[in-house]
Amino acid sequence: MATLGIAGVKLALVDKKGGVLTGTNGIYKYTATPTTDKTGIYEVTYDNSYGVASVALTNLTGSTTDIFGSNKLVYKSAGKGNAQSVLTINALPNEIKMAVLGMPSDSKGGFTITGKADPNNRVAFLAESAESFDINKPVYIGMYMGIASEASHTLTSNNTNDNRTTDAITIAGLERGDDGFGKYFYSSAPKFDKSAMLADVFKTASGLGV
Repeated sequence: MATLGIAGVKLALVDKKGGVLTGTNGIYKYTATPTTDKTGIYEVTYDNSYGVASVALTNLTGSTTDIFGSNKLVYKSAGKGNAQSVLTINALPNEIKMAVLGMPSDSKGGFTITGKADPNNRVAFLAESAESFDINKPVYIGMYMGIASEASHTLTSNNTNDNRTTDAITIAGLERGDDGFGKYFYSSAPKFDKSAMLADVFKTASGLGV
């Protein structure tokens, strides 16, 4: 999949079955008005987060093992990869970032550094790029759920230049039942349905009114 740039990312907290969480359980839970949230989806844009710098995916496939028989290489045993993504966002709002990382709030502006990722705090995302020679033909990568973490963060003094840091969030992928880790979506494909894509990646959680 040859691509051109990165246009944006949508993020959501999901339950164990991949259903999007909303309101005081969702990605807006640490903001001032979580109860007004009806979708549970945060869209990263240049207006609210100064945009997305990069989306990197690794371990999408596992290694192969040679199988020999009758003195010949007769088969390849294929292992499964442990899909992982790193989202680098220029300035993710603090309250959204803490919700994505699953850091507990003290309800007074403090968020506990627990020293480990929260395995019960699951994140789904949908990233938008474009075909490498046609920016008018979007391509998408949707990952159904994963555990988010931030291993390190370095603060650097300003000098003659401003020294800014970005928010680099690592998401270790989990499989959503029989659906796998996620999907590629191509707007150029026959019968591409954007609404169906969104409903696939961001499933409605029963009883949550998404």
